[in-house]
Amino acid sequence: MSALHFDEATHTYTENGVRVPSVTQILAPLNDLSFIKPDVLQFKRDLGTAVHKATELYDLGELDESTVSPLVQPYLDGWIRLRAELPFEILGMEERVFHPAHRYAGTYDRLVMLDGKRCIFDLKTGAMFPSYGPQTAAYKNAVEKASGKRVEGRYAIELRDDGTYRLHEMTDPEDWQVFLGCLALHRFKNKHAA
Repeated sequence: MSALHFDEATHTYTENGVRVPSVTQILAPLNDLSFIKPDVLQFKRDLGTAVHKATELYDLGELDESTVSPLVQPYLDGWIRLRAELPFEILGMEERVFHPAHRYAGTYDRLVMLDGKRCIFDLKTGAMFPSYGPQTAAYKNAVEKASGKRVEGRYAIELRDDGTYRLHEMTDPEDWQVFLGCLALHRFKNKHAA
């Protein structure tokens, strides 16, 4: 039986005491963020974390909206609007998953039932990157391995600073292979690190 653990402080996963790479670490080579100033990048990360927490608390029915920062509110408004306009049932939320064969871990945002299909939703607060396809494919495959149930859809949910959202369906059949290629590269680099 797998014992997956996540350390918030170091953002590291261990499975039965052995460190395993995260989906975002594995896909890092696909996202060149070097052109973004470090303070801006940290602000964007913090904003994303705050938006994720606000949407999670909203979905749990535990959000005190008077505590929501004005910076976070438009993104939350976008999520609330999506929930009103796109009926779906939440099956899982912010769940950590581990793929035993490929030995990676990650945390998906939502597993939902949409139009009779199990789907992965990944919430985004910034620019859309091509790596989101492989990212959702990694979550999909880990969820399928853990549950034994098929996941039929993958979506990046772009929450915007004007209170709107965009739904981006990830349909590239090569996304899983791209992820596995990045995983092989990650392992190669770690194996040969000085």
